[in-house]
Order: sequence, then structure tokens, then C-alpha cells
Amino acid sequence: MSTKADYAVDGRVLTITLDRPERKNPLTFDLYAELRDKFRALEDDAGVKVVVLTGAGENFCSGGDVRDIIGPLTRRSSAELLEFTQMTGDLVKAMRACPQPIVAAVDGVCAGAGAILAMASDLRFGTERAKVAFLFVRVGLAGCDMGACAILPRIIGLGRASELLYTGKAMTGTQALSWGFFNELCAPSEVLSRARHAAHELA
Repeated sequence: MSTKADYAVDGRVLTITLDRPERKNPLTFDLYAELRDKFRALEDDAGVKVVVLTGAGENFCSGGDVRDIIGPLTRRSSAELLEFTQMTGDLVKAMRACPQPIVAAVDGVCAGAGAILAMASDLRFGTERAKVAFLFVRVGLAGCDMGACAILPRIIGLGRASELLYTGKAMTGTQALSWGFFNELCAPSEVLSRARHAAHELA
């Protein structure tokens, strides 16, 4: 079983839920492409005014699935690696080009490509127990992966972004709020409802 994305529309708000809680909602090759295509398609969806992005269970997203992505990537050619890198970048481009505001509801683990999804959103509601880590360097990847070196400094500043991208350290929920990554901290039981409330206000 791989992670699936659930789509639910309430009024003019679309909630996208990454749904594989037993594995902390990791991304797979198919899910990258599905999300990229979904955000691109939203450009022509006049019925949706705001998007909420969240993860099932107590975590947002643990990043690329170790079994489904990281392992297979070690056996790919340079051309295939470039194709994968371009696809992941295209997901971020699709999110940033999406005309609807994207509101992320972040609890628990928010790591690697999961942290990128939160970063590429427009507003971020988090919890104290959230851990946001751009841990690419810890698995031998560049810290600039998926636009992090371009976007993250605009959110939290160059010095703090450099620290996270060079070291792979995690931001706590409190740090993420004080550094400007999170717009607001909520109780775990309320973070999704708070994000949805904000989305409906925007819509």
C-alpha cells in the first residue's frame, strides 16, 4: 500500500489529505506526480477558492518514502535522477503558480519533501509538537532541493535558513512560530479546524 491523497470539498475550500498515517504520510513517485497535476488543474477550477493541505493522523508528511523512493533512486541513471528532480521541482512550481491560496495544517513530523510542501504553501498553522526539518543533507542530497534555498530564506531569513539547510536540524513548533515559518500555533486537536476556518475566511 502506498500513500494516497484524499480530496474533500466543503463550500469553496478543497482539503487535500496525505493519507498513510502508519508511515507518517510519505511521498511516493506516483503521489508527487498526482499532486503536481492536481495543483496545475486548480488553475481552471473556478469552484475552489482556497486549498488546505494536511496529513492524516498525528503527522504532516515524513518526506520521500525510504522504500518507494530513496532506495530505487540509488539504482537510477543520471538521466533518470534528473527526471525525478525536475518532477519534484515541478510540484513546487505548481503550488506556487496555483491561483488559490494554500493553507497548510502541520502537526508532528514535517520532514524533507514534507517540509517543502509546507514551505511552498502560503499560510502555515502548526503545533508545538511539530518538527520541521529540511534534512536533505542527512541523506546525501543538496540542501537546495525543491527550491528550499530560494524560498525558505524569504520566510525565515537567510541566516536561519542556512542553518537548517546546512545542518538538517529540525525546527520545533515554537521556533517555527518565532522564526515566522508558522503563522500560528494551535493544539493538535484544533490545527486542522483552525486552518479550515482561515481558508473559509479567505474564500
